[in-house]
Amino acid sequence: MDRRTLAGGLGGLALVIAAVVALRTGDAPDTLKREIDDGVEVVQQQDPMKPANPRAQALDVDALQIAWNGSASAYEVRWNGNEQLVPGPEVELVGLNPDQRTEVEIRAVSATGKRSEPLTIAATPKDLYDDKWDDQLVGQTDRFDGPESLDPRKWRVEAEPECLGLRPFGQSKRIDVDCSMAAFQSNTPVRFGVPASDGAVGRAIISVAGAVESSHVRLTLLPDPWQYLKETDVQPRGAVSLDITTQGTRIIADADLPRTDKQVTLGDSQITGLVAGVRHRWEMRVLPDAVVALRDGVVVAYEAVAIKTPLVHPRIRIDGGGFLDSFGVGGVPERAVPTEVIPLLPETEVPQDAVAAKVVTAEPGNQVRVVDIPVSAKRIAVAPPAQLVVIRKPESRPGTLPKLADRPAGIKTGGPRLHVMHDDGTKPPQPLPRKGRILVTAEINAIGHRGIELELNGKRIVALPTNEQGSAVPGRHEFWLDAKVLGPGANARLKLSVLPADHGEPVITETVFELGKTP
Repeated sequence: MDRRTLAGGLGGLALVIAAVVALRTGDAPDTLKREIDDGVEVVQQQDPMKPANPRAQALDVDALQIAWNGSASAYEVRWNGNEQLVPGPEVELVGLNPDQRTEVEIRAVSATGKRSEPLTIAATPKDLYDDKWDDQLVGQTDRFDGPESLDPRKWRVEAEPECLGLRPFGQSKRIDVDCSMAAFQSNTPVRFGVPASDGAVGRAIISVAGAVESSHVRLTLLPDPWQYLKETDVQPRGAVSLDITTQGTRIIADADLPRTDKQVTLGDSQITGLVAGVRHRWEMRVLPDAVVALRDGVVVAYEAVAIKTPLVHPRIRIDGGGFLDSFGVGGVPERAVPTEVIPLLPETEVPQDAVAAKVVTAEPGNQVRVVDIPVSAKRIAVAPPAQLVVIRKPESRPGTLPKLADRPAGIKTGGPRLHVMHDDGTKPPQPLPRKGRILVTAEINAIGHRGIELELNGKRIVALPTNEQGSAVPGRHEFWLDAKVLGPGANARLKLSVLPADHGEPVITETVFELGKTP
């Protein structure tokens, strides 16, 4: 998919049907001339409503997270002379003065660029920052903020080589995951101890942000020896996962784990899932009789199960893109064990700096077989598929560092999309009737564009400006077509062009749909 880095994304719109829009020419030199062909009716959009109920919190002493209520296509946020367009009702402002009161203005923006009246909120980062976040953690928290972030002594990475990078985050950076799937296996286990003041015997904490398109983050606690196998869509035996999507958060536990009668009260959180471009902090808190999920300190989910193994191995999986910021664990302190997992081939040998080696093989029935082998072994008499697991000396660095190239700031979005549906409910690939009306939906993910154009069978039928009161935002536009304008052919072709503000090459998408016989 053609993905671009933009400071915006796709949001919802409230839409109402309106009459045919007359031709109009804008006043600004760069404003696209609005032209609606005969046989085309524009679905008029409501004016954007002023956002409401602003809220602020801080995950860092120099950052603010501002959230509000609203259902606009996007929002314009202004602070300290800065301006940013965001896809949803939340933003994170970084690199602030911890002691300075920051005033923030938020305006809702429609798909055609109209702005609402501003909502205002002011806050001082230092006053909101809770410096007790890390009190229950042991060892050093992993900050994924540089090229050495994924040290092979501490992490094993399963991802395409070029899909990881570093994106600016205030004065620092964070790992940008641009893969269909990436898995990060920690070499530092979580060992459960005596219950802490909150009842937890162990915990894992992750700070992560979503991408504009649907993201999915899963933090799994794996019992031995599942940490040596590659990531799959099958829940390993005895594992418990913190499952986070843009829709919410839940705990998924293996059905064989013993159930308990533990009851946990959920907190009052309006949003419980991932947010595009905005960090949140999730905690997977392990109690003797339950596993609890917290988002920014608020309980959002739990599962009444008991983990019986004394030690587990955390794995982070990100699907659909996202930003990885930090990771930490709590329990009994454990050091990272430099570990490398090598696909077993006929010529594979045990490295000279190995202190232990074993062959791990996945077997039917969701089982795993482990065989210890001498570190002096030159030939390993095991048929693939299997994995050679090598435990190296503490000073060794197994494997190589993943390539983490710098990437520009912003949020990733996809290209534009086109959808068609007849007013009787018929959708492609079924042939659309040649009578009645056809609803055309154009979903735009670009930002700063000056307008869109729609062509039917090579003829332009719509020219629509999108920057009425400022920079254009992602949004959705709908048009009704009279089926009589489709022409005599067996198929119809629609072409959508998103016109950039700099008059450069437009971003284009097309769709072809079949037509029924002429009535």
